[in-house]
Amino acid sequence: MHGYWYNSFDNMMNFGYENSWWFMIYDGLKLLVIIGAVIFIAKMLMNRSNNDHASNSNRAINILKERYAREEISEEEYRDKLNKLRE
Repeated sequence: MHGYWYNSFDNMMNFGYENSWWFMIYDGLKLLVIIGAVIFIAKMLMNRSNNDHASNSNRAINILKERYAREEISEEEYRDKLNKLRE
């Protein structure tokens, strides 16, 4: 059964890699690296936006503490605004 049809069928079953099965493994590893990189970048971007939100909240709390220390606002107003910022 060797000949043209056998070689064509063999090529088709090996996805065109002509008996080089390690190319398929290499392609699979490349795909895993690409997927991993996409997931890593997505997590970094999500973490970055969460940190921005947290730093803005901390900045607002620090300003509120400074205003309370300078007696620009009352204790009741300070606690009310602090609770709203922490929500």
